[in-house]
Amino acid sequence: MNVFTLLERASLRLQQGDALFHEQADTILGILRSSRVVPFKRSSLNGSLHRQVAGLIVQAYDENTSIDVGIRRAGTWHRYGFSTKVVSYLDKMVQNELLVSQTGKAKGALVLGDLLDTYLTEAHLTLT
Repeated sequence: MNVFTLLERASLRLQQGDALFHEQADTILGILRSSRVVPFKRSSLNGSLHRQVAGLIVQAYDENTSIDVGIRRAGTWHRYGFSTKVVSYLDKMVQNELLVSQTGKAKGALVLGDLLDTYLTEAHLTLT
């Protein structure tokens, strides 16, 4: 599914009181911080962006879909109202094998790697 659609849906869900979604997003955010995909030192400034990226991963898992990145141009990301840093975070996820890409970078269909899939499955089973 288009990355912008997933980001929009994740943003909306983060504004709601869905306990399972928030718990899974927190788990993913912890993984992203510990693997240095997102910096933990700037979390007070960029915490909402980091949670949105974590929510993007959970949303893709919940919808059982890939994260389709067709456009990497910063101007397009800005025009759609999303941070241009998301692409670099997705690139780091590919480098750390948290996401699997056919191109070696965040372009095309990205699927969740084994680690993220396992944690999301466990969190879902534990909380339901």
